[in-house]
Amino acid sequence: MTMRSVGVLWFGALVVLAPSARAQGRADAVALARLQAASDSSAKPQPSWSATGAVVGGITGGAVFAVAFYQFSHRDGAVNSTTGNLGGTLVGCALGAASGALLGAFVGSLFPKHENR
Repeated sequence: MTMRSVGVLWFGALVVLAPSARAQGRADAVALARLQAASDSSAKPQPSWSATGAVVGGITGGAVFAVAFYQFSHRDGAVNSTTGNLGGTLVGCALGAASGALLGAFVGSLFPKHENR
């Protein structure tokens, strides 16, 4: 009985809210159509070292995590296989590269590039 009443409530909410959501969508489309960028806008992105930081962070993070995951997957006294060690190393390299690139891009974006003129 409870499931049926919850279904009726969902159906009622859908019937009531769907037409108002469609009307709201049309109003947003009209408002967005009127929105234009100002021709004399002086907002320009400032050059930073984020791309360089992403590359350096990705390479460094990949190397560090690859070594760490290799050490984690290769245990003394256990049965070690090449497939397991290589898999752990590749997973570590991928996780380290992704997280290092994100961190490097963030840190690099904190330092603006200076243009020499």
